Amino acid sequence: MRSPLTALEAFTRDARVATTVIGDAYPRLAGWFAVTKAAEQLCVMRDDERTAYVATLASGVLPPSPARPTLIHDAMLPPNDPLGRVTERLRVEAEDMERAGCFEMAFTTVAAACRLSVDADLVSRLTATAHLGRIARQLGDLGTAADCYDVVVGEAARVRDGPLGALGILGQGNLARTRGNRPEERRLYDVALSLAHPGGVCEGSAHIGLMNVASAENRFSEALSHGWRAFDVSPDGSDARALALSNLAFAALRSGFAGAALKGFLHVLTLSGTTRIRLPVISGAMRSAAMRDDRQTVHELEQVGREEASHANMPFEVASFTFHAAEAWQTLTDFEAARRLLLETRRIADQYGFHELGLKADAALTSFEHERLTPSRAPTSAPGSATSHAIATVDDLELVGIRRLEALSL
Repeated sequence: MRSPLTALEAFTRDARVATTVIGDAYPRLAGWFAVTKAAEQLCVMRDDERTAYVATLASGVLPPSPARPTLIHDAMLPPNDPLGRVTERLRVEAEDMERAGCFEMAFTTVAAACRLSVDADLVSRLTATAHLGRIARQLGDLGTAADCYDVVVGEAARVRDGPLGALGILGQGNLARTRGNRPEERRLYDVALSLAHPGGVCEGSAHIGLMNVASAENRFSEALSHGWRAFDVSPDGSDARALALSNLAFAALRSGFAGAALKGFLHVLTLSGTTRIRLPVISGAMRSAAMRDDRQTVHELEQVGREEASHANMPFEVASFTFHAAEAWQTLTDFEAARRLLLETRRIADQYGFHELGLKADAALTSFEHERLTPSRAPTSAPGSATSHAIATVDDLELVGIRRLEALSL
């Protein structure tokens, strides 16, 4: 199990990267450091000291807020006890850290929330544990993530709480996806769906997982069905809804419906300001526009993506953006623009050790150079790109799903 850094160590590690890419890094980092340090202090206080300190935090570092974390028990109201409330408040702040890529401070903060919730109710403790697992997964520590999810699943089974167990099983499904074990991924998402509270966050997340599996297996009708169900059960204005819609747009793109995909991607950009959602959506929109031979839109979207990337503390997401943006320019046979983006991808991949992405960039550069020297040959699509798939034969159900995308207005 990964041990959390101290608040100061976590701040120092996150600040090394964040200050180079986040324009207003210092004020934001200072506020998050204050939250992380407060969480650390709460863990070493006696009960009487803690009560007074929580009241002090409410007037400064942790002002009251109606916001709740994204990982909650769908069938229960917010906690009533003071410790339960403060752990949720810390987790809300930690999610802001996650969105900015400050994962070490997020991990330290939520680890403190887990320690505090030992004396709170079971739901507060296990939802915080599931949250810790999610951060560990984003840090690349799959062992710690698995340990967290196993605790949630085991404890929830002991008290026969299906919706609570679904949180841990969804995490296990995400780990199976990371490891490339698609049969296990599908099984776990099916189990999570069967346990989830109807209409809740876990149901939506399970449908997103099953949509990704179906899409990867070219079961387009099933993918659309799961995707729209995830969209419909997600709260208005939530990142969960934006993520569901982005997955629908990617499914349409992979099946050759460029116009519908572009509508979906552009609509996502009006729903979410979260960089980890926006960057892949922007490159997806570029690829959709390229399939429609819309060079001007591709150019404009690249500028939007570059502006987004300049404020992102997420080197892998930025490198993935430049890689997929290159695919768009390849589709338009602008090999110089594609080469420029791929060289950026390789530079970031080399700097941060993203070996697989670096190898993909090298392979694409070789392919592009060959195409540039043989202009009479029709351009080929990069492996895995949308244009490498034939347009699927669609049935009535699929057409309904596609038309919902096409009907989206900005």
